[in-house]
Amino acid sequence: FPPARSSKAQCVPRYCSMPDVGGFEVFLKFLPASATEDGVCKLFAGCGEIAGDVRLMRDTQSGQCKGVAWVSFATKSGAIAACARDGVVYDQRNVQITMAKQVTWAGGHAATVGGIAGTIQAVGTHTPAMGKEVVAAIVAQDRDGVFVDGTFGRGGHSGLILKALGPKGSLHAFDLDPEAVKVGKALEKEDKRFRIHYGGFKSMASILPEVGVALGTVAGVFLDLGISSPQLDEAARGFRPEQSGPLDLRFDLTKGPSASDFLREAPREELIRVLRAYGDPSDPHAAQRVADAVCLARRKGGPGAPKTTREFSDLVAACRGYEYQAMNSAKATFQALRIHLNDEFGQLQGGVAASLDMLQLGGRVGVLTWKHSECALLVEYLRTVEVAPHSFPLMQWQKSHPADSGATKIPKKAGFVADPAQRPSAEELRLNSRSRSAVLHVFRKRQGLLCSDLESEAARTLGWEPAAGMGDSAPSSSSKKRKKSAVDVEEAAGGAQGAEEEEAGGGGAPPPTPP
Repeated sequence: FPPARSSKAQCVPRYCSMPDVGGFEVFLKFLPASATEDGVCKLFAGCGEIAGDVRLMRDTQSGQCKGVAWVSFATKSGAIAACARDGVVYDQRNVQITMAKQVTWAGGHAATVGGIAGTIQAVGTHTPAMGKEVVAAIVAQDRDGVFVDGTFGRGGHSGLILKALGPKGSLHAFDLDPEAVKVGKALEKEDKRFRIHYGGFKSMASILPEVGVALGTVAGVFLDLGISSPQLDEAARGFRPEQSGPLDLRFDLTKGPSASDFLREAPREELIRVLRAYGDPSDPHAAQRVADAVCLARRKGGPGAPKTTREFSDLVAACRGYEYQAMNSAKATFQALRIHLNDEFGQLQGGVAASLDMLQLGGRVGVLTWKHSECALLVEYLRTVEVAPHSFPLMQWQKSHPADSGATKIPKKAGFVADPAQRPSAEELRLNSRSRSAVLHVFRKRQGLLCSDLESEAARTLGWEPAAGMGDSAPSSSSKKRKKSAVDVEEAAGGAQGAEEEEAGGGGAPPPTPP
């Protein structure tokens, strides 16, 4: 972090939580850029003893407050008194104050009993979420197999996978970000088992065979969706509406139009479609209002389409109107443009489909999602290639009525069976609050009858009308074009991290070995 404005500032290393000073922690959001540690302390004058220092998150370039902070009180009554000041004004900003964690004392040690402790990520780094679970699920016993990390980022998960591999194992990684590829090239020189590929992970089934990895030979694939912390921290990429920089929003700065290009050239109808499909579908009027404002701005005599994050953020705030969610009003709009420009949903479904082609029987693909919309898309694809379990009712019908069901007509195919979804442990949430929204989905490749094939055959044999969107065992091109999935803008449980950190997914720098 840059030099702080107060002696109370702390620079917290990556992959560790705030110093466990004990007490009861409160979380502050929507602080002004001018906020200081001393100023935050003054907000709570008379509330009770503050345990330790105020932890203020600062911008990596300007040193100004990024809107969030944590304060720990020595007593529960002090924290309750602090939360009673929710909405207090600081330099014309209403500050949101909520309880972040509660601590009890046992044997002289503090123990978290509720909420999530706040953590701050060191600049330019990222702590890989659910690292232990990913390695256990993907590598398993195949230490000498071939593996794929489809979202290299800064190499966090790749580093953990390489540590778990044997001397004959190998790892191929993919990334669209040239900066990430540079990091990967450096890792190639250090570890001959590793190779980085410049491209999106949905292209793995075409790229890997060219370098000697045949279809059906990969032991495990890992995909970490969303955006990485280093990308969020870089103002020049334009991913945060709070930052001041060019309005770009591309993972690969060398390809395709930037967000400002899109706003300048897209027809009004296309703007509305993108903002509704990938932004906030629960408020379609907001998408139209933003599109209208952009079209008005680019008319002759107007200021032109926004070119910077600040210009666009201010335009969105001015036209959206009433907001009931306690978050930056432009976040969903920025997110919609980013998803569209980088074809994130197309990458997701194409990547999982490519994984099915690349995996050997028994191989595993792990997908780390950060939003409900990603989970919904993943499940939608799974339904098309889901291997029917023995307990599946149509499987029982097929076995008990072979003459009616046309059992011999249904061929076995390669598909997926899903393990129970996994979420971060309490220990991980204590160390890395950014992981709180992560969900790890693990699919295993099997040969068998697909649920979708059984459903189609039952509809044909029994004269049922196929349900809408059913009947094909693979997504149609029209289905892919319909990808409209809602992007949920989730609020942090217990307020442990600012909304702008909600989807810092992507790969990150390897964590140091815990003591």
